[in-house]
Amino acid sequence: MIRRTTPIAALLTASAVLATTAPAAASPGSTETRLVDITATDGTALRAAVCEPADPGPHPVAVLVAAWGGGSTQNIMPCRALASRGYVTVSYGARGFGESGGEVEVAGPEDISDVSNVIDWTLANTESDPARIGVGGVSYGAGISVLASAFDPRIRAVAAMSGWADLEESLFGNRTRRAAVAMVLRISGEQNGNLSDESREMLDKYITGEDRDVVTEWSRQRSPSSYVDRINRNRPAVLMLNTWSETVFPPGQLADFQQRLTTPSKLELLPGEHAAAETSGLLGLPNDAWNDTYRWFDTHLRGTEPDGAPVVLQPRGATDRPREEYPDWRHIATRTDRYFLSGEEQLTTDASTDWSKTIHSGRDTVANGGVPLVTYTLEALTGNPPKAFLPALDTSAGARWTGPELAEPEVLRGSPRLRLTAVPPTPEGMLVAYLYDVDATGIGRLISYIPYSWEGATPGAPLPIDTELPPTAYDVPAGHRLSLVVDTEDPLFFLDHNTDGAPLELRGDSVNPATLELASRDGKELP
Repeated sequence: MIRRTTPIAALLTASAVLATTAPAAASPGSTETRLVDITATDGTALRAAVCEPADPGPHPVAVLVAAWGGGSTQNIMPCRALASRGYVTVSYGARGFGESGGEVEVAGPEDISDVSNVIDWTLANTESDPARIGVGGVSYGAGISVLASAFDPRIRAVAAMSGWADLEESLFGNRTRRAAVAMVLRISGEQNGNLSDESREMLDKYITGEDRDVVTEWSRQRSPSSYVDRINRNRPAVLMLNTWSETVFPPGQLADFQQRLTTPSKLELLPGEHAAAETSGLLGLPNDAWNDTYRWFDTHLRGTEPDGAPVVLQPRGATDRPREEYPDWRHIATRTDRYFLSGEEQLTTDASTDWSKTIHSGRDTVANGGVPLVTYTLEALTGNPPKAFLPALDTSAGARWTGPELAEPEVLRGSPRLRLTAVPPTPEGMLVAYLYDVDATGIGRLISYIPYSWEGATPGAPLPIDTELPPTAYDVPAGHRLSLVVDTEDPLFFLDHNTDGAPLELRGDSVNPATLELASRDGKELP
């Protein structure tokens, strides 16, 4: 059965609509393409496009798993491209989506078993080499690919674009539910696929906040980070490509995951939003993300390309910024710049005296994280991050601290860290911290932001807050200022809310100073 593609599914992964428009035949004389049904262990039929080189094999294998909502032809252009490079390539829609049968299990055990079933079929029905097998995909397909490498030792290379390492962190980071993402997953999964009863139940519980422990365990079972030992034992080469402003799967979890891998790996972080960096490649247009995937497979399945640096970063800002290469994540920053939050609403290098600031909960301000899947896609195209006119900040609903005019650029590489004390008015609540680059006119360009929620707190009792903001690569120009804003509302996190108007006190003192630490490096040290 061919399922409907809804606008909200297309928003989650714009490439999903390609399934209805991509042609199904390869270029005559170079590759051959056919559509087949591959039967999974439980009898589920998985529809797949098979792209094969015209010349005799055995050929290396590339299995491409479609993204959330996609079918067998979603990856047809990369399928053809890989076939033209000498790969037997099988592109299939995950169970419950596209033309494939079964139910959506959200990267559950059945999805992982399906990858092995597709590999079995490929080895039995094509001129393929069992010693040279790669698996990859975008978003949903990326997560399934990394998970499969933990359970099938035949997989020698993985290419995961806009994927996740820790689904629990993605869903509950800082105890805050990602409301916009959850709604998109639930609605698009229902309208564009066939959700299993368990998947529907878990997504509904996540949205309502029920049985968090149950949902947490469900998400851990679907997290590659839970299987690092197995992945290291199987030793596939793992490429992870994501974006700095990823709404769905923030990039910090991938840096943590890579540092735990002992197998060959590469992490690439680029400006943009979830799945934005890869989408043009699904249309057959020139695309760096897919080209990097092809080179990764060539390196580890054919031995024809150099391995390259393990960490590759393209800083945010102008679209022509060159990439930076590092030997590992620990080397992207060379120093920590520490600022204190003062009672005069300044970021200063001098230790502050005791101070407190009270804001009223439940009111939004001009500071916000943007529109999911839209704001940062536009940044990738234009180089312009989201902006806010910070002098217009409602100081009854948000607090702001501003640093001195910078004599030299602040070259941020890594995760800022915020420490302060809150005095919550209620047992449950949330605050959101935003870091801005502010020019002389007061316009702030958003560098990074993070929500922080609490539950079971004692009203009126100090609550220490210590949190990392998502990592970034951003150069604050000389003459600009850094500004930190803290408020209690953001449209991205509307599932976790505060009591309207309740006073939230923020504090710093000499014993527990409120600080902002920046992972930085001298611009002259850049690779």
